Amino acid sequence: MSQADSELLERFVRAVASMVRLDSDHAATILRKLLSEKNGKGLSDEELEELTNIRQGEIRRILRLLYELRLASYRRGKHPETGATRYYWKLNLHTINNVLLSRKKSVLRNLELKLEYEENNQFYYCPLDGSRYTFDEAYEYDFQCPKCGSILEEDDRSEIKEVLRLVISRLRESIARDEERLARQ
Repeated sequence: MSQADSELLERFVRAVASMVRLDSDHAATILRKLLSEKNGKGLSDEELEELTNIRQGEIRRILRLLYELRLASYRRGKHPETGATRYYWKLNLHTINNVLLSRKKSVLRNLELKLEYEENNQFYYCPLDGSRYTFDEAYEYDFQCPKCGSILEEDDRSEIKEVLRLVISRLRESIARDEERLARQ
C-alpha cells in the first residue's frame, strides 16, 4: 500500500471513528499497528493493548468498527499459555482499495447533489444573523428575516458552485485512476 493510500485510509478511519464517537487518535494508532504487522498472523487485542497502551475495551470497539467497514478480518486461535480463545486481527489489504473507492463514489454523489441543489435554487440571507433561505422561503417571509425582521439579501453562491465543480472534477479523476488501477490488479 502506497504512502498516499495509507494516509487516505487513516483520514477515512479517523472520520468514521469520530462519527461513532470513538477516539480518532486511538483508531489511527490501531490502524497503523495493523498496517505494520508483517508476520501475516495478525495481532490480538491483548497484543494491541501492550503495543499501544489503549484499553482493551476501546481496542475491541475500534476493531469491530474496522470489521464493519470491511477493512479488517479476524481468525480464531488459542492463547499459547492458557488455551483460551483469542482473536487475531489483520487488515484486508485486498479489499481496502475497493472500500476507499466506494467511499469516494459516495462523496462524489453527495457533492453532485449539493451542486445540483445550489444551481437549481436561488438563495437569500439575513445580513445580521446569516440565516439562509431559498427563494420560496424568502418570498413566504416577504423577504424579511423571520428572526430579526431585517431585509433579506440575495446570496451570490457562484464561488461556492465553482469550488464544488472543481472538487467534483478532481474526485472524478481520482476515481477514474483508482478504477483503472484496480482493473489492472
